[in-house]
Amino acid sequence: MSPTDEKLLLARERRPVHQQREQGNQIDKFVLLCSNLVWIISGSVLAALALFTALQEQLPLQFRLTWLVTVLAISVVRFRFLRHWNQVPTTSANVQRRILLATVLSCSFACCFGIISYFAVSENDPLGNLLVVMMVTGLVASATAAVVHLLPMYLLYIFPIMLPVAYRFYTFEQVGYHWIAGLIVLYLFITLGISRSIRGSIMHSINMRYQNQNLLNSLREEKQRAEDALELAEQANRAKSKFLAAASHDLRQPLHSLRLFTATLELQTRNTQHKTLVSQIDSSVKSLEDLFNALLDISKLDAGTLSVEKRHFYLDSLLAQIEGEFKPLAGEKQLYLDVELADHVIFTDALLLERLIRNLASNAIRYTENGGVTLSTSVEDGRVWLSIEDTGVGIPEADRQRIFEEFVQLGNVERDRNQGIGLGLSIVKRLALLLGVEVRADAAPSGGARFLVGLPLGDRSKCQYLPVGFVETPGEHVDSLFVLVIDDEEEVCLAIEGLLETWGCIVMTATSGSAALQQLDEIGEMPDVIVSDYRLRHGETGGDVIHRIREHLQTDVPAIILTGDIAPDRLKDIKLLGYPMLHKPCEPAVLRKLLANAAASRALPASNDSGERPPGHDGMEEGGSMRVGER
Repeated sequence: MSPTDEKLLLARERRPVHQQREQGNQIDKFVLLCSNLVWIISGSVLAALALFTALQEQLPLQFRLTWLVTVLAISVVRFRFLRHWNQVPTTSANVQRRILLATVLSCSFACCFGIISYFAVSENDPLGNLLVVMMVTGLVASATAAVVHLLPMYLLYIFPIMLPVAYRFYTFEQVGYHWIAGLIVLYLFITLGISRSIRGSIMHSINMRYQNQNLLNSLREEKQRAEDALELAEQANRAKSKFLAAASHDLRQPLHSLRLFTATLELQTRNTQHKTLVSQIDSSVKSLEDLFNALLDISKLDAGTLSVEKRHFYLDSLLAQIEGEFKPLAGEKQLYLDVELADHVIFTDALLLERLIRNLASNAIRYTENGGVTLSTSVEDGRVWLSIEDTGVGIPEADRQRIFEEFVQLGNVERDRNQGIGLGLSIVKRLALLLGVEVRADAAPSGGARFLVGLPLGDRSKCQYLPVGFVETPGEHVDSLFVLVIDDEEEVCLAIEGLLETWGCIVMTATSGSAALQQLDEIGEMPDVIVSDYRLRHGETGGDVIHRIREHLQTDVPAIILTGDIAPDRLKDIKLLGYPMLHKPCEPAVLRKLLANAAASRALPASNDSGERPPGHDGMEEGGSMRVGER
């Protein structure tokens, strides 16, 4: 395509926009005329009546009366059209026709005044001549202010008014009248010059108004597009969340069964030649479980189902537990783990902080191949700064903010699952926001990475030595414990039954609340604890089933909720029940611990109307699913 063709094509594309703008200007100019027209017509009618009275000696009555009737008739027509124009909006389809009609009526009105002015002036009546000149110049002046933005109408108004009287003065024999004629023509030209600047100002104002309107329309369109895009993104996000929740629930069911089956198999093959194989299977299942738990932690934090209960406690008690948990893991990699204990008291949620530190410590050990990891503390700016420092690969400065995003792993382009899935630091970031603490990453003096956590100082007089949730349970003896298991998946029931019987429990399984009540009535026994899935068939929930069984037995039987859901709304509903909650796939040791607690207390709380958490539970898995952090 030649440059000329491109210019023609561009001109064709731009033509509709240009035409639209011209039509918009014409509409604005006509609307401005209509706003002034009522005063123009009224003033002209008053001027006509004044001339009719003042010229009674110069002109015959019949002539004046005929002229006045004509002027009044034109004025009535103008008023009627003005009323119609105000009632029916002016559009691009009718604006040119309306301007033409208004111009014709205005020109007719001006011709009437031009005719009477021509006949009214007389060589022998200077006073009458002065009156006529003042009248026509006043009409021209008013037109200059009111209709100058419509140039054809303006010209067809002032010339028919002024030129006849100028020509009449020029025909008189006295030289003084010739000067008056010349001054009238000069006045016309001066008025035209002044009207040009006035017209330019009015057109600039109209153009600016049109441009502002276009800008406002563009902003509205952009806002609407942004809102539509946001709505689409929110719909996509909701659809993704629903899909993730549904897929997670359906996948967790068989994974939960597999986890329990492998735990049962491990107990039964402890002293056989298949022990290594079972251990490898269990390790693979745990890796898959870690993936689900990381996704669950993200979902919980985004759902806002975790409540923060801040207390004053000694930080060294928490760090001592971290040291005991991770020293064996560091030893397997032949790394050192140094935890420098100090007598610091802090004020925050102990359980959530423990999960945050555990993720950072696990992350440091994972990415360190030689040397080790050091946890130390210092006080600065009214805060306790906890440092987790390693001798690993380090973090480039450009990536120190990006590592807190989901699924970001530096140096793991092959997506090695042994290095996690990239959610650990994203969980750390969310926990930090929830607790209101600062977490930042920088380079360690050793060349590795260092994470700093700023913790608020606590009050020593109000603290407990061990933070809440870290007290050991009275024991984990579950022998002869009668456990009622309710799950609509028979495979899950079999898996839990097999594991609990291996522990020495007496187990009864049911797939619904009605089936459970029927079996309890048949045997005439009361369960020691109820373990129920949350989402059952036919819209029944674990909370409904536990409530029915408690009412039927007239006692608050301890209960545990199992669920494979990660949907935020459903997590909130489960949290409101107040029961200890385990997520599928659950850790067998955690399940045993909860059963032991139930056996010891015989009465875990049935409701949580006060909004407080049962001791040792914060809406997440007991023992915490946040055990693995990834960088």
